[in-house]
Amino acid sequence: MKEEGFYEGSKRLLSSIEKGGIEGTTTIINIMEILAVLRKRSKLKDSEIIKDIEKIGEIQNLGIIIPNEIHIAQAFEIQKKSKLLPIDAILVSTSKDFSDVFVTRDAELKQKASNFFISVVEPEELLRGA
Repeated sequence: MKEEGFYEGSKRLLSSIEKGGIEGTTTIINIMEILAVLRKRSKLKDSEIIKDIEKIGEIQNLGIIIPNEIHIAQAFEIQKKSKLLPIDAILVSTSKDFSDVFVTRDAELKQKASNFFISVVEPEELLRGA
């Protein structure tokens, strides 16, 4: 979906990952959220949405992490300290083990996650530093 003000930076980041300029990591949770949003907002047929979502797994230099029980336990501790939503706490917990930079546009998540990361940035900020 091409949301004005958000699409270009995110597209450039994903393109940089595909070209090998940046190594990326995401979680199955992020992919599930993308699927849910596309199903709710997109006018595409469900079969087309699924096909597009499956392409994410084919992106070179993009690892897809499945959070484990340790991440869930850590997320509970993070949630207690930060009051993050459960899913966001899991993303923060998982990211702590696999990345030095957490990329998000969510202002509240950005502020709260910054207590657990060296760097929390929006896609454009990351691209400026790359």
